[in-house]
Amino acid sequence: MSLLTSIEADDPTVEALSKSDRRLAILCDCCGRFRYMNASRFSGDKKVSALSKTLTCGTCGSSDVNAIAVSRNPGNGYWPAECS
Repeated sequence: MSLLTSIEADDPTVEALSKSDRRLAILCDCCGRFRYMNASRFSGDKKVSALSKTLTCGTCGSSDVNAIAVSRNPGNGYWPAECS
């Protein structure tokens, strides 16, 4: 699963992310910032989609962000790179 397909994929809980070897990230629709977040800061029973409503971008301050579950690249095993 790539970064782009993970946005439309299932909506796991924060607790389910680590069990499925995925990471929690934020993607800003306004400035394109992509950063990984510390999932332990959030309640384990929270859905990833519900987190989007409470977050803002650290770069531009926009609330037009998506919390997403990110998987490793199946081809090389690396995590997608952060960008700002």
